[in-house]
This record gives sequence, structure tokens and C-alpha cells, in this order.
Amino acid sequence: DKSVGDVKEEGLKTIKNRMIDNQCAGQLAPSDWRVIREQETGSAMDSGWKTWRGNVRTKCNSMQTAITNAADTAAIETLFTYTTTDGVTSRPLGEFPVKE
Repeated sequence: DKSVGDVKEEGLKTIKNRMIDNQCAGQLAPSDWRVIREQETGSAMDSGWKTWRGNVRTKCNSMQTAITNAADTAAIETLFTYTTTDGVTSRPLGEFPVKE
């Protein structure tokens, strides 16, 4: 029952969610100029870029939901742990979509 100002240290979920936010922003930053150009000049951004940017934001939200819903530290660790099955390396958290 303490206000945010009383928190002395951020929790692991907050730290990991901020990390995902930063990664998402890093993914989107190189194409931000396309959004700005569209807003400033009315020059339409290619629908492929809009779709990809939306997919990145959707993935960011799903990753953060998985982190927030993790039961404990071990569950958070599992989300970030890569495993290889049948030659495919992946992690439960997944990866950001790639713009093709």
C-alpha cells in the first residue's frame, strides 16, 4: 500500500518491461521518419511499413504481458532462455518481427 514514490528499488518485471520498451523503440526508430513525413506532408507511408510497425508494437505488448504474468523470477528467466529443438533455436518470449 505504498505510493510509487516510496519504492526504493524497481522490481525485475519493471526492469524487463522497460528493456522490452527500449528494444521496441530501437526497432521502430529507423522508420520513424516515414511516420513524420506522412504527418507533415500527407505523403502516404507504404502499407507494408505500417503493418510491420503495428506488428512490432503488438509483439512488444505480448512480451510485456508474458513478463507481467510470470509467477516468479524462475518463470521470467524461462521466458528469456533460448533452447534448440530440431535445429530451431527459440525462446518462449519470441522475437520481434523482421521487416522484409
